[in-house]
Amino acid sequence: MGLFDQIKFLPREVKIFVATEAFLGIGMGILGFVLNFHFLALNISPEEIGALNSIGTFVMGLFSLPAGFMARHFGRKRVFITGIVLIGLGYLMFGIGTTLYAFYPAQIIQFIGVSLLVSTEIQLLFSYAGTSEAETLSYSLLFAVFTLFSGIGTLMGGFIPQFLKYGTTKYQWSIYISALSIFLVAILRGLFLPCRNNNKLNSAEKIEAKNLTENFKEHLNSKIIILTLYLFLMGMVFSVVIPFQNVIIKFTTGWHDEAVSYVLTANGIILFFASIIMPWLINELGVIRSYYYVYAINIGLAFILYFKMLPIAFVLIFLLRSGSFTLFLNMVDSQTMSAVEEDKGGARTFLRSIGGAIGSFIAGYVIQRGKSTLPFLITSLVLLISFVYFEFLVKPIFIKELEKKEEGV
Repeated sequence: MGLFDQIKFLPREVKIFVATEAFLGIGMGILGFVLNFHFLALNISPEEIGALNSIGTFVMGLFSLPAGFMARHFGRKRVFITGIVLIGLGYLMFGIGTTLYAFYPAQIIQFIGVSLLVSTEIQLLFSYAGTSEAETLSYSLLFAVFTLFSGIGTLMGGFIPQFLKYGTTKYQWSIYISALSIFLVAILRGLFLPCRNNNKLNSAEKIEAKNLTENFKEHLNSKIIILTLYLFLMGMVFSVVIPFQNVIIKFTTGWHDEAVSYVLTANGIILFFASIIMPWLINELGVIRSYYYVYAINIGLAFILYFKMLPIAFVLIFLLRSGSFTLFLNMVDSQTMSAVEEDKGGARTFLRSIGGAIGSFIAGYVIQRGKSTLPFLITSLVLLISFVYFEFLVKPIFIKELEKKEEGV
């Protein structure tokens, strides 16, 4: 059966889920591009933006701990839709607000919503899919649609401010449009997706919740501690550059918003292809050798980007680094998720978010001082530290997990 035939026979709920993901991608793409510029236009410094990002990332990690329990207690769809509504509400508050203190509640609300969304989206999608084959296809389609339309949203974010310049800044209406797109997702999914797993906690789950504290020590075995600390470093590496990449490109190249939106749209396309080739790379080289190659490339490219160069050279290396970094992060996520049981994933997400909060704060601090490429040097140093940690502590765990899989075949 061909790909289009497989898509044709997917359940109706999956098709609705995937189709409405387009509006989520557009909304997040627009906001992801304009929000930092909106802050700067309101005289909020990069250091203050870094603090805002830190708070948001910390809240997301903190809320990931009870999000799974809420999904079981209230139902996945209810928690899922609530998360989308909170994201839209946060976006709306970003558009209305004019001071730093108005943006903190918006950031907190938005990231609580993101935490609820991330904790329920894939499980809900799989509950509609029905079979493992449909799960794999639906997940791939969801990722492809989101990546494509977030790129379109990024492109729109570069052009909307040129036509709707009204408001506290020329970016305000772009933020309102992004909020509208998110609310539209909530309405469409709320109306057309059926509920799944909306029963109250059964007796076994009540016992599990009651014994949560008693099981805490059991969860903290050496493997979990090693991997969560590794993800702490990964969270830091991610947040030193990614939340500020539009600002970094603009400050480093001196290009206008539309040109920056072109760069980030191209970046989104590269992210898509980098994610696709990850399974092929691991199959060709093996997990450990793939890590060595990807580590070397990422450390080298991040280090090169620190130095002054022509804007076009900077952008080309930036795009190359972005693709290799996405490949690296997908490898880390894939291997750590397979090595850590699902019920112990809360600590994993929390520590990663703490690392991300620290990374965002550091990035905002150095960009504020006019060093727009210094985050890349910091990234290369943290990557080097994480490689040493990987070599001596994480690699033995991955090898043991791979051996278990081979024995199980």
